[in-house]
Amino acid sequence: MKKTYSALTLANLELDRQLLETLFELEIIQSQSELGRMCGKTDSYYTCMRYKGFGLKIGSLTFLISRLNKKMATETDVFRSINYRMAIEHIGRTIDEKCRLRELELITA
Repeated sequence: MKKTYSALTLANLELDRQLLETLFELEIIQSQSELGRMCGKTDSYYTCMRYKGFGLKIGSLTFLISRLNKKMATETDVFRSINYRMAIEHIGRTIDEKCRLRELELITA
């Protein structure tokens, strides 16, 4: 049986897909499993949350930002440091948009 999701859920899941793609492009992660670990969760975190239609949780994304900030602080390669900064900024925008979607969800409920 195929699951059906609301427009807000689909938008949330699309944010996650875009974030995953960006993290791959910036070479922050090499797999979905690594994303789960970097968020402080299990290897299957991204896949499970996506399947359930929940999307990545804001707390997990905040944890990811904290980890990347620590890595950036000790990074000696300038280009790698820039990639960390770009990833952190993208994650921040993703969190902002997830909050906006949640507000819309509460208004329409």
